[in-house]
Amino acid sequence: MRKDIILIVLVLIAVVSISGCINSPIDNINNRMKDLNTDITEGDNDYNAAISSINSRDYASGNNNIQIAKEKFNDAETKLSEIEDYQDDLNESVYREYIDLIKEEVSLKKQASDELYLAIQYYANNDAYSGNSYAQSANNLMKKAVILQGERNQLVEENSEIFKKAGII
Repeated sequence: MRKDIILIVLVLIAVVSISGCINSPIDNINNRMKDLNTDITEGDNDYNAAISSINSRDYASGNNNIQIAKEKFNDAETKLSEIEDYQDDLNESVYREYIDLIKEEVSLKKQASDELYLAIQYYANNDAYSGNSYAQSANNLMKKAVILQGERNQLVEENSEIFKKAGII
């Protein structure tokens, strides 16, 4: 009787793992990575739209766009936290490097968005001097983030088979 129960439990575990109900750490990371990349891309688009609005002196639209960008970068940071829960189980150093790069990139983009938000507030209140100071800070932070994004893209290009297999590219 006891052997039958143990056998049934082993069969159930095998069926569940084969059916995909138990994901490996890399599966969990890959599932979140796609959404993470979408959040970053959408955040970038909204950040750029905010810049365009500022250049057109449409501060209301710029404010709206930068708020959305900030939300997307916050969402990306949340997904990164979820990914980090599985990072220690990774055997692939390329994934670790990728995650480290994207983590720093998102952090810089969040900071740039915060600075740009403040710039918009000052511009809207006719304080161009302070607005320019915050806008310059945002620009410098975003330049650093774009460099990291380039490094991340280069890593993907150099290891395309790993990332294709994962469905990230």
